[in-house]
Amino acid sequence: MKLNKKLFVSSLAMIMASGSNAWAAGYSTELTSTSGLGNSYAGSVTGIHDVSDMFFNPAVLTDVKNGEAIASFSYLDININAKNGSDGNGGSQKGNVHDAGVNAFVPALYAAKRVNDDTVLGLAITSPFGLATRYNNGWQGSDRALASSITTININPTVGYKVNDKFSLGAGVQAQYYEAKLTSNTASNYYTKLHSSGWGYGYNLGAKYQVNQDLKLGLGYRSKIEHDLAGGINAQGLVTSDAGSKTTTPESLTAGAAYKINQDVELAYDVTWTRWSRLKSLEVNVYQNQNYNMASSYNWHDSFLHSIGANFKTSDKFLLRTGLAYEKEAMTDANRNPTVPLSDKFWASVGFNYKINPTLSIDAAYVHQFYKTARSNLNASGFSGSMSTKYQTRVDVLSLAVKKEF
Repeated sequence: MKLNKKLFVSSLAMIMASGSNAWAAGYSTELTSTSGLGNSYAGSVTGIHDVSDMFFNPAVLTDVKNGEAIASFSYLDININAKNGSDGNGGSQKGNVHDAGVNAFVPALYAAKRVNDDTVLGLAITSPFGLATRYNNGWQGSDRALASSITTININPTVGYKVNDKFSLGAGVQAQYYEAKLTSNTASNYYTKLHSSGWGYGYNLGAKYQVNQDLKLGLGYRSKIEHDLAGGINAQGLVTSDAGSKTTTPESLTAGAAYKINQDVELAYDVTWTRWSRLKSLEVNVYQNQNYNMASSYNWHDSFLHSIGANFKTSDKFLLRTGLAYEKEAMTDANRNPTVPLSDKFWASVGFNYKINPTLSIDAAYVHQFYKTARSNLNASGFSGSMSTKYQTRVDVLSLAVKKEF
């Protein structure tokens, strides 16, 4: 039984410490706005797009004329190839996995309504964290990750208040649903599956300052959200039990500026800091057998996303968007688990807005990400062996939105 306990805890530690794959730093999705994607999110904190910018800064709601609603739909095509996998003895049996990324369809919904000359109410429903990876059973790293997914739904009512003609403030509350489904398979074939979910709560704040008719500045903050998750654990041949775990989605801070060169051209720059270093550890409680309780450690770093963008108004009906970005990843070779095998990356994006009539328009965007080759150099832990693997990742995103003003 002592050996079985070690096998179980080792397997559970691997699937819980890994998180889940997305296309941005850590396991952020960053699929919250079609119009924002067109500029690689440059200008979002200053509100150069539409009410979907309230995700980064609720103060931009004060730009709404009367009311606005947006339905955004993004399709993520993510390809992750694991190559040259080897263990501590140099073995490479089943060391290659083609396309471990799981494609996804991610919606986002926004609505805003002006209450009076100074106040606008807003509502955002998004999925800011999540997505998934899936590896072949028996691959080199199966003792660390097989199929893993994390899903979040964030409900975020907000308010924007215009202090004066230049300065606006905003605030909101967040109710976030978090669900994790994680599996692994130890070398001794102890298949382990954990399913847990729960609600957590936080807030967001923002400010916008109009320096003059051409230049505006923005600042937005989204708080951490602590989750106390409940679910179940099943380790074949070892234990089946109710289980609980605790995790925290990190806070982020975005600052930026937008400048109109003329009536037809606008430039923007945003930088977003995300505190992934907050994820110090993850505790798992196995209620029917507390001998299997465990805690696993993270060693991630804070990440930064720098983005620049330009908008070109070619006619009264058509606006062209372009963007470039660079993102520093939260993990290194020594802590890159196969469930989150991402690396530093460059973005390139293009998009447009087309007005069908004065109150109805469509947005579209395409994003491609260029990833640095990533490596995992993981030491043995419990009954999970050491592993050295190279990852090559490709990401494409297509996004479409319908916007209605009223």
